[in-house]
Amino acid sequence: MIIKECDTKKITNENPRGGNGFIHGMEYLVGEQITNKIKIIMANDLEIGAMIGEHSHTNDEEFYYIISGQGKVIDDGIIKEVSAGDLIYTASGHSHSLENIGNTKLKSLAFIVEK
Repeated sequence: MIIKECDTKKITNENPRGGNGFIHGMEYLVGEQITNKIKIIMANDLEIGAMIGEHSHTNDEEFYYIISGQGKVIDDGIIKEVSAGDLIYTASGHSHSLENIGNTKLKSLAFIVEK
């Protein structure tokens, strides 16, 4: 199966997960379209200064692969900077947030997987 960007569902969320600003996403595969434990595969653009608020994961795990830009992650209370090529992994029972601290959009590819 090949999924073209033009065929993805486009979404925009304001103040994602209690954060601030906007995140724009493209849903490539979601829910019943996937026959394994992956819940969603999504490409995201986090606008300059925007933040996905701190939230925890229960019964699932989340992976963010940073494609471009610079960000600040709070990973279980520990603050770290991330940039292109970095992977953020949040296991079930743990929390994280992601803030765009750069001067361009923070582009990432996200996967949420059932535990």
